[in-house]
Amino acid sequence: MSATATATEEKEKVVLPSQAINEVFREAMLSYEKALKSGVQLQEESVNIWKDLLAKLGSPDEFQTKLEALNSNVFPAARRRLEEFVETFNRTSNQTLDLFEKSLGIYRATSITDAQGRIQDLLEASLTTLRVNVHTVLTTNAKIMTSWKEMVDRFGPAMR
Repeated sequence: MSATATATEEKEKVVLPSQAINEVFREAMLSYEKALKSGVQLQEESVNIWKDLLAKLGSPDEFQTKLEALNSNVFPAARRRLEEFVETFNRTSNQTLDLFEKSLGIYRATSITDAQGRIQDLLEASLTTLRVNVHTVLTTNAKIMTSWKEMVDRFGPAMR
């Protein structure tokens, strides 16, 4: 290939800054357009959901009665569940830190026997933590299912 042919190819490969800016702007506009269309679609679906829900709620008096029942029963239960979640989160965070500390403690072992003891302690603590966490998840799931069942039993017939 000749030197002039190579130079010509190099010029063709070079993208002018204004072309690059135009391309970026065009892609940004396309992304904005997609986001706008998605937003409109989300709003339309939300309106349809609310329309269906309001159609199933019945009269304003029935709706007010259901809201008062929700306010007195469901919201306090949700608050208790949230408080339980925070307690569980704090407990598991502390357990994780404890296990991490025990993991690092293995490197501070002064003998093979000491290291074996630390590893055994870490494994026992890990299994205990696993057992407690699995039990917590099962208990929490049972409470969630019970709460949902109670809510459906209480408010479900009028909404079906």
